[in-house]
Amino acid sequence: MVFKLIVELSKSKINYIFQKTLRLFLIIFSFDVIASSTLNIDFKESAVSSFSILKDSFGNGRLTGNELGKIPKANIDLIISPNGEVIPRKQGLIETDNKFWNILFEPGKWYLKDKRISIVLPFALIEKGQNCTHQGLLIIENDNAGYQIASETCIYFQFNSQGQVDITIKSIDLPSSDEILAKHANYVANRMPTKSIVDLALINEQLKENIFSQDNFINSGDMTSFGVILDNQHYTGPCLTRGARFPDCDYTPLPAYSLTKSLVGGVALMRLERLYPGAKDIAVSDLIPECSHWEGITLYHLLNNTTGRYGKVRSHYDEENHIGAFFNLSTSRERLKHVCNRYKQKSKPGSKWVYHTTEFWLLGQAIQRFWEAKAGANREFYEDLIIPIWRELKLSPLIEKPHRLENIPLTGWGLMLRKDDIAKIGSDITSEKSILRKYLDEEMLNNAMQKNSSNRGSVAGAESLRYKNGFWAWNATDTLDCNKESWIPFMSGYGGIQVVLLPINVVYYYFSDSGVFRFAEVVKNLNQHQSIC
Repeated sequence: MVFKLIVELSKSKINYIFQKTLRLFLIIFSFDVIASSTLNIDFKESAVSSFSILKDSFGNGRLTGNELGKIPKANIDLIISPNGEVIPRKQGLIETDNKFWNILFEPGKWYLKDKRISIVLPFALIEKGQNCTHQGLLIIENDNAGYQIASETCIYFQFNSQGQVDITIKSIDLPSSDEILAKHANYVANRMPTKSIVDLALINEQLKENIFSQDNFINSGDMTSFGVILDNQHYTGPCLTRGARFPDCDYTPLPAYSLTKSLVGGVALMRLERLYPGAKDIAVSDLIPECSHWEGITLYHLLNNTTGRYGKVRSHYDEENHIGAFFNLSTSRERLKHVCNRYKQKSKPGSKWVYHTTEFWLLGQAIQRFWEAKAGANREFYEDLIIPIWRELKLSPLIEKPHRLENIPLTGWGLMLRKDDIAKIGSDITSEKSILRKYLDEEMLNNAMQKNSSNRGSVAGAESLRYKNGFWAWNATDTLDCNKESWIPFMSGYGGIQVVLLPINVVYYYFSDSGVFRFAEVVKNLNQHQSIC
């Protein structure tokens, strides 16, 4: 079995694998490699040769057999660069007709032998309407592609899959290929400089890798990616899989889950407030007719989960027990009716925090309607208000294609990222020379970043936690033995994802399936290197 061989050799250099096993499992077809060339690959039917479910909390695989282990049909163009890279013409989420999965393809590598090329291409399956992401590698021979899926960022559904895909490859003329290569080269040149996480111990012996991988709390098999941004240097951990090693960890696609609440919901409303002061205080009922009975509830209340409409105040009770009914609805019309009527008014708007992903989805709907009234019916708030900021930060193409329902971003979840995106956003938002500060409402952003001691936000499940403008905050005063209050803002995502935004322009992040949400030990060690208080 091809992928059994890959697993056995996964600790060897990828070049060695290719040199010794080209005949067995690589894409091989002939053409002269003189300058860049463009290929069109049509992925047709796939057949699973091995499929094993490792975890299935919701019974997703109970009635589907090995269908979930198949790759959806897709059609892509690949640009073969002279420098050894293979660049998908379109990067980011690709919606498919598959019942279960959307897909994305990341830049890969090609290798030359006897004037013929061999290509390895990272990809990811992304659950329809969700953020559950399964990372894999494609390896093709003639008109057949072999694939392996052996890692994921998904706490509730995990599997290994191997199989083959029937494909058709043809060489095509793409006039824009040089432009695409130049754009990609510019992106790579502008990535934050990276080093291995082990190099941090050379700066300070207390900053060892296991501090940041949190080995005492998170199983290595549950960790997708982790890193630290310190002194404008991105220190990164490995990207582990249960099978073949990824050719380049920089192209491991990461699901944002609820980081999206901060990066879409929070950024969008702060941008609107900067452009149109008072926008945050617009009544939801003025923009969403289905919520016409909502009194005194504004966009600001949606962003802060303080609408006063809930089932139980107990931390995350509503989210854990009721969100499934929302996800089971397939149209915006059904979801609007559900969200506007699911809960009764139980407290004054702005007075009580209760976590609801559905309110962020509703926020996206409201912002879209506000933006259409300002910019036109065919305009979208994410494309017009947020993507220009991401491009100024020189982020990846992945973040430009969020999950959408009926052409509106989901807002509460659904972004895809690369780790360089997290590094740049985190580093920028904690910087005194922040690009984000040029575009977002200053007061709202300062409050979210805990720069206003008189407005920490709502108590969010514990006295040591606050929630403000789509961002969390943790009281580190006692842990760090500070002489004055020290609140640390952070973003948090479902399943075990944390992005910690330290006020000293240092960022710590991890993406995992662990269900673990902690970083106090990491912050304590960073504080010994540089005072956070």
